[in-house]
Amino acid sequence: MAVAVVASSFTSCKKDKTPDLIKRTTATLSGAQEVPANSSTGTGTAQISYDPTAKTITYTMSWQLGSSTATTANMHFHGAEDGTDIKSSPVTIGITGFATGSSGTITGTTRALTDAEANQLLAGKWYLNVHSSTIPGGELRGNIKF
Repeated sequence: MAVAVVASSFTSCKKDKTPDLIKRTTATLSGAQEVPANSSTGTGTAQISYDPTAKTITYTMSWQLGSSTATTANMHFHGAEDGTDIKSSPVTIGITGFATGSSGTITGTTRALTDAEANQLLAGKWYLNVHSSTIPGGELRGNIKF
C-alpha cells in the first residue's frame, strides 16, 4: 500500500499585533460654538491626533477670522473635568508661534498631558479656541471629539 504524503508550504504573514492606538479627529471651528456664541463669519479646521503612549496632541489648525482687518491675538486648548460643549473651561495648554494676521495655519505638538487631562480629552471635555482683536474673549471654538 502506497501512502502519498503531500507537503504544504504556507507563507505566513506576520500581522502587526499592536493596534494603532492613536486617536484622530477633525474639529471644525466657528463662532457659533463659542460660549456664548458670537456672530463671527470666521471658520477653521483642526486635524488632531492624540498619542496615548506619549500622551501628546499633534495638531494642524487653519483658520480665517471673520474680519480681514482683525488680528489673531491668542489660541489655546481648553478643558476641565466638568467641561462640555456648552461651557467655557480654563486654558490648559497655550499654543504659540501662530501667525498674527487674520488667517493662518499652524502645526505643533503639545507637552505630555497628565492622566487627568488625557481622560478629560478622551471624554470630549476639551476644545480649541482662537482669540482675535475684534472678539478677544474667543472668536472661534472647535470642540474636540474622538
